[in-house]
Amino acid sequence: MTQRYELDAQDQAIVGLLREDGRAPLARIGEQVGLSADAVRARMARLSGDGVLRVIGLVDPAVLGYDVLGIVGLRYRGPVERLRGALNANPQVTFAAQTIGAYDVMCEVAARDDADLADVVQRIAGTVEGVGDHEVWRQLDVAKWESQGRPRRSGPPAPRRPELDDLDVALLRLLVDNPRASFREMEDELGVPYWVVRKRAQTLFRDGTIQATAMVDRVSTDPVIMMASVGITLGGSPEAALDALVVLPELPIVTLTAGRFHVVAEAACGSARDLAALMRRIVALDGVRDLTVLPYARVLVLPRPWRFETAAG
Repeated sequence: MTQRYELDAQDQAIVGLLREDGRAPLARIGEQVGLSADAVRARMARLSGDGVLRVIGLVDPAVLGYDVLGIVGLRYRGPVERLRGALNANPQVTFAAQTIGAYDVMCEVAARDDADLADVVQRIAGTVEGVGDHEVWRQLDVAKWESQGRPRRSGPPAPRRPELDDLDVALLRLLVDNPRASFREMEDELGVPYWVVRKRAQTLFRDGTIQATAMVDRVSTDPVIMMASVGITLGGSPEAALDALVVLPELPIVTLTAGRFHVVAEAACGSARDLAALMRRIVALDGVRDLTVLPYARVLVLPRPWRFETAAG
């Protein structure tokens, strides 16, 4: 059985408050969970250091120039911690899980365009020791996106907001990885006066361009969750099959892709038996021709801070 990471009641309370407001002051969190600010800081450091918690800034990827998302299956031989370190060091790897099945690892890669996606994949395949064969599915459209911390988007990517200048984008690039950065830290990092970064950052958070929240490794921390990547080949009645897939509550993410699979989805089930039942329901759908399921053994890269929204208009 998978070894679970135990979160006690105070850990869970801290995570819950950070999900609501990732920039909440430590003292305020402490008051609500019955701990000092220093104790809250220590718990957050432990959870982050153990790789089960990340406080992130959610932002539309198009704002930062990332309009393409790819899913990459890797075959890998070697220490899993070496691969974890290499993938976490690449900011364009927005999620990765060690999987059981045809591929050892499934990665999500954000890119500026298709050429950039190809370059990122080649760098991973060519420079990370132990990586062998790989396969890429290029996301074409999002039918459903309701994973934790990453709300649904339908339609084309939101356009780059014209009122955002180079300083705004620089602040967003800093804040997506560390939304709890102080204004002094932003001042030092960007070389811009304190009052300027303070005003700009407050505006970005206030108008919803970026939202601070917390992500947790559900595979390790939830005793009743089994997650998997699901590759689906369509035929016959693809539209009817897609409509049926979107309404399945066990599939929080459903994307249309170019490649061997027409659809790549993420499944979240209560047990292996529930996952097997889900597979049977999917295979029985009109328009589904084939199905590949890759259960997650462990999460290597917690989801990075991309937000998919319904396009305006």
